Amino acid sequence: MAISSVAFSPKEFRVAVQAQTALGTALTDGMQELNVDSITHGTLGGVNNYELKSGGGRILQDEHYFHQNSDFISEITISGIYSTEFAMLIENITGATSEAFTVASNYEPSANIKTGATLTAGNSELLTLAVLPPKAGATTPSSTDGIVYKDCVVTAFSWNGDMGTNGGLVTFSATLKTYSPVALEQDADSFTIAAYELSAAQTITMSDWQTPANRVICGQADVMPTSFTMNLENDAVFLGRGASGVCEVIGRGAEFSATADISVKYDDESADLLNLFQSATSAASTGNTIMSNASTPATGASWGFQFPQSVFTSVALSEGDIMGIDVSVKMVGYGNGTSTTCLTIAD
Repeated sequence: MAISSVAFSPKEFRVAVQAQTALGTALTDGMQELNVDSITHGTLGGVNNYELKSGGGRILQDEHYFHQNSDFISEITISGIYSTEFAMLIENITGATSEAFTVASNYEPSANIKTGATLTAGNSELLTLAVLPPKAGATTPSSTDGIVYKDCVVTAFSWNGDMGTNGGLVTFSATLKTYSPVALEQDADSFTIAAYELSAAQTITMSDWQTPANRVICGQADVMPTSFTMNLENDAVFLGRGASGVCEVIGRGAEFSATADISVKYDDESADLLNLFQSATSAASTGNTIMSNASTPATGASWGFQFPQSVFTSVALSEGDIMGIDVSVKMVGYGNGTSTTCLTIAD
């Protein structure tokens, strides 16, 4: 086999995702390609032990080397321009099954992700993610060099926007984890993949937030955001060991967290945020945070996010081309015994 003179760009790799219907069974017959600009690839090496053993002398001996391509967590991070086609990522981390995606104060994660349980694909409780090699050609790798991560859950998701960059076009970042063995040398030509379409109707921008009364931070309305990041975190735990290295149960970590970091123009409205933060108490600090063009983000009416009750975690003056204020807030609930909505997201 002759050497190759071709080098490839990381941008030539593609990513596609599909919801699963059972733990341990990857699905690639109805995948959706995602518009990503960066892929942080998952761990592929497995469990390795290179420690020098007693009786082996001063050199690691061949019989003491240990390698196992299972029983480890592989983490993949992708980012790019957000499109409404990616709603399954938000569904997965929130557990909501339809837009608008909501989380209640008494949120409990899905109890269905276990051996033998049948999942509803439309609920996106588990995902198969495929990393596709550069498109086949005379000098490209074979289409059988695809990488498939099955049994993935989204553990972190963020929306990001900046009015000074592409008119506030919203980008995303998502981190997925799996405990199941990674499948290499998969034939990408056998997958059924719908190509992404980056149309104006499928993207979202900060310029849609045109109603000042619906731009609110901890109860302070009429602020003018210049940039924002909305973060969701919901870690996963993998329990048991079933067939072929697949775990028996996938649960969620101790906390579902929703936070937002928002930069706003300093003016007579936003200046009040400084005092609100300084004088906050447990009761007085909670207030509505919303970035939307409707009083509540809703399907077909607007896009945005809302923490009906939130607390400040940081407020600070920020110097730039103009004076600004950087604010960080965190969603809080209404009590574990209530089903009151504490997070709403619509795209």
